[in-house]
Amino acid sequence: MKFKEEYFFCSPRLLRNVDEVHEIFSCIDSIKWKPDFEIQHYGAEYKHQTAYNKAFDAEFFKYNWRPQPTLCENPKLIGDYQKNDIFVEIQFGNSATIYRDYYKFHFGLTKNLLSLAVLIVPTKPKDFFPTRPASVNNMAEFDFAYRYFKLLPIPVPILLLGLLPEN
Repeated sequence: MKFKEEYFFCSPRLLRNVDEVHEIFSCIDSIKWKPDFEIQHYGAEYKHQTAYNKAFDAEFFKYNWRPQPTLCENPKLIGDYQKNDIFVEIQFGNSATIYRDYYKFHFGLTKNLLSLAVLIVPTKPKDFFPTRPASVNNMAEFDFAYRYFKLLPIPVPILLLGLLPEN
């Protein structure tokens, strides 16, 4: 599928030379958007948000990304994927989860556990999940994350990727 990108406290020119960033882009490119996304994964059928999470699992696995990396045990801070010092969160939860994700990014940066945080969210959840308008009412989304990250005075290098409902 297609996506758009924004950079906070990092250089797009510099990141174009980072292999892990190209791998993330390839993972997104490999997944095809559909209004009613479904996937078969290890014999089970998944739909919608869960299906996209399973599709991302399969794609990141191809590039040897570590799933469910732990930044801290207490409180438990777990991400979706990590490779070297690049930490990825894919967010299909409600908009409040973006605050928790930012906290993880800040914690990881201050403890030298990451040098770049990547947040992947839908651009317009109602267009991305058109058959599920009620379940995406307060879903985390690109414009909300963009406005929030722009306001924060704490410099955390973040690559914000917005999933577009198109291929």
